[in-house]
Amino acid sequence: MPKRFIILLPPLLLVAVALNQLRLSATESLSPWSGGGFGMFASTDSPGSRHLHVYVHNAGARKEIAFPASLETQVLRATTLPSRYRLEQLARAVAVAESGSSFSWDEIVVEVWANEYQPDTLMPLAELLREERFVFSSF
Repeated sequence: MPKRFIILLPPLLLVAVALNQLRLSATESLSPWSGGGFGMFASTDSPGSRHLHVYVHNAGARKEIAFPASLETQVLRATTLPSRYRLEQLARAVAVAESGSSFSWDEIVVEVWANEYQPDTLMPLAELLREERFVFSSF
Protein backbone atom coordinates (compact mmCIF):
# COMPACT_ATOMS: atom_id res chain seq x y z
CA MET A 1 0.00 0.00 0.00
CA PRO A 2 2.71 2.61 0.81
CA LYS A 3 4.40 1.92 -2.55
CA ARG A 4 1.13 2.58 -4.39
CA PHE A 5 0.72 5.86 -2.50
CA ILE A 6 4.23 6.97 -3.54
CA ILE A 7 3.40 6.23 -7.18
CA LEU A 8 0.17 8.24 -6.95
CA LEU A 9 1.73 11.18 -5.12
CA PRO A 10 2.95 13.17 -8.18
CA PRO A 11 -0.40 13.08 -10.03
CA LEU A 12 -2.26 13.91 -6.81
CA LEU A 13 0.00 16.91 -6.24
CA LEU A 14 -0.59 18.09 -9.83
CA VAL A 15 -4.34 17.84 -9.33
CA ALA A 16 -4.08 19.74 -6.03
CA VAL A 17 -2.06 22.55 -7.66
CA ALA A 18 -4.54 22.74 -10.55
CA LEU A 19 -7.53 22.92 -8.20
CA ASN A 20 -5.82 25.58 -6.09
CA GLN A 21 -5.11 27.63 -9.23
CA LEU A 22 -8.76 27.39 -10.28
CA ARG A 23 -9.81 28.53 -6.81
CA LEU A 24 -7.40 31.47 -6.80
CA SER A 25 -8.39 32.45 -10.35
CA ALA A 26 -12.05 32.50 -9.36
CA THR A 27 -11.72 34.21 -5.97
CA GLU A 28 -8.53 36.32 -6.12
CA SER A 29 -8.08 37.07 -9.88
CA LEU A 30 -4.87 35.05 -10.11
CA SER A 31 -3.35 35.38 -13.56
CA PRO A 32 -3.73 32.10 -15.48
CA TRP A 33 -0.04 32.42 -16.35
CA SER A 34 0.94 32.04 -12.71
CA GLY A 35 0.48 29.42 -10.06
CA GLY A 36 0.80 26.12 -11.88
CA GLY A 37 0.64 27.85 -15.27
CA PHE A 38 -2.16 25.54 -16.38
CA GLY A 39 -4.09 28.30 -18.19
CA MET A 40 -1.27 30.14 -19.89
CA PHE A 41 -2.01 28.79 -23.37
CA ALA A 42 -5.72 29.52 -23.10
CA SER A 43 -5.51 33.19 -22.05
CA THR A 44 -3.80 36.46 -22.90
CA ASP A 45 -4.17 37.56 -19.27
CA SER A 46 -0.50 37.43 -18.32
CA PRO A 47 0.92 39.49 -15.45
CA GLY A 48 2.68 41.67 -18.05
CA SER A 49 -0.63 42.63 -19.63
CA ARG A 50 -2.05 43.85 -16.33
CA HIS A 51 -1.52 47.30 -14.89
CA LEU A 52 -1.93 48.79 -11.47
CA HIS A 53 -2.86 52.30 -10.35
CA VAL A 54 -2.58 53.73 -6.85
CA TYR A 55 -4.30 56.95 -5.82
CA VAL A 56 -4.23 58.96 -2.62
CA HIS A 57 -7.53 60.68 -1.82
CA ASN A 58 -8.55 63.49 0.43
CA ALA A 59 -11.93 65.20 0.82
CA GLY A 60 -11.91 66.86 -2.59
CA ALA A 61 -8.97 65.62 -4.62
CA ARG A 62 -7.26 62.53 -5.91
CA LYS A 63 -3.63 62.11 -6.93
CA GLU A 64 -2.09 59.14 -8.75
CA ILE A 65 1.17 57.88 -7.30
CA ALA A 66 4.14 56.95 -9.46
CA PHE A 67 5.90 53.87 -8.13
CA PRO A 68 9.55 54.06 -7.15
CA ALA A 69 11.79 51.32 -8.54
CA SER A 70 12.05 49.85 -5.04
CA LEU A 71 8.39 48.72 -5.25
CA GLU A 72 8.67 46.94 -8.62
CA THR A 73 8.61 43.47 -7.08
CA GLN A 74 5.56 44.30 -4.95
CA VAL A 75 3.76 45.75 -7.98
CA LEU A 76 4.47 42.60 -10.03
CA ARG A 77 3.22 40.37 -7.20
CA ALA A 78 0.10 42.49 -6.78
CA THR A 79 -0.75 42.39 -10.50
CA THR A 80 -0.15 38.63 -10.67
CA LEU A 81 -2.30 37.80 -7.64
CA PRO A 82 -4.23 40.90 -6.51
CA SER A 83 -5.37 39.55 -3.17
CA ARG A 84 -6.47 42.01 -0.52
CA TYR A 85 -3.37 41.13 1.52
CA ARG A 86 -0.94 41.93 -1.33
CA LEU A 87 -2.75 45.14 -2.22
CA GLU A 88 -2.71 46.20 1.43
CA GLN A 89 1.05 45.56 1.65
CA LEU A 90 1.57 47.72 -1.43
CA ALA A 91 -0.71 50.43 -0.03
CA ARG A 92 1.28 50.42 3.24
CA ALA A 93 4.52 50.89 1.29
CA VAL A 94 2.94 53.79 -0.60
CA ALA A 95 1.67 55.28 2.69
CA VAL A 96 5.21 55.25 4.08
CA ALA A 97 6.58 56.81 0.89
CA GLU A 98 3.85 59.48 0.86
CA SER A 99 3.96 60.27 4.58
CA GLY A 100 6.26 63.23 3.96
CA SER A 101 4.32 64.52 0.95
CA SER A 102 2.80 67.99 0.89
CA PHE A 103 -0.48 66.45 -0.36
CA SER A 104 -2.52 65.45 2.68
CA TRP A 105 -4.57 62.31 2.12
CA ASP A 106 -7.21 60.30 3.93
CA GLU A 107 -7.36 57.13 1.87
CA ILE A 108 -5.29 55.04 -0.56
CA VAL A 109 -7.06 53.33 -3.47
CA VAL A 110 -5.37 50.49 -5.36
CA GLU A 111 -6.78 49.34 -8.71
CA VAL A 112 -5.66 46.35 -10.78
CA TRP A 113 -6.65 46.31 -14.45
CA ALA A 114 -6.36 43.61 -17.11
CA ASN A 115 -6.30 44.01 -20.87
CA GLU A 116 -9.08 42.06 -22.53
CA TYR A 117 -9.64 41.80 -26.26
CA GLN A 118 -12.96 41.96 -28.12
CA PRO A 119 -13.40 38.66 -29.96
CA ASP A 120 -14.62 40.18 -33.23
CA THR A 121 -12.26 43.16 -33.58
CA LEU A 122 -9.40 42.24 -31.19
CA MET A 123 -9.63 45.79 -29.87
CA PRO A 124 -8.08 45.98 -26.39
CA LEU A 125 -10.26 47.03 -23.50
CA ALA A 126 -9.23 47.59 -19.90
CA GLU A 127 -11.21 45.62 -17.34
CA LEU A 128 -11.09 46.42 -13.63
CA LEU A 129 -10.12 43.21 -11.82
CA ARG A 130 -9.98 44.53 -8.30
CA GLU A 131 -10.22 47.78 -6.38
CA GLU A 132 -9.41 48.11 -2.71
CA ARG A 133 -9.53 51.14 -0.43
CA PHE A 134 -7.34 51.51 2.63
CA VAL A 135 -7.30 54.02 5.47
CA PHE A 136 -4.17 54.04 7.60
CA SER A 137 -4.50 56.20 10.69
CA SER A 138 -0.93 55.68 11.85
CA PHE A 139 0.71 57.57 8.96
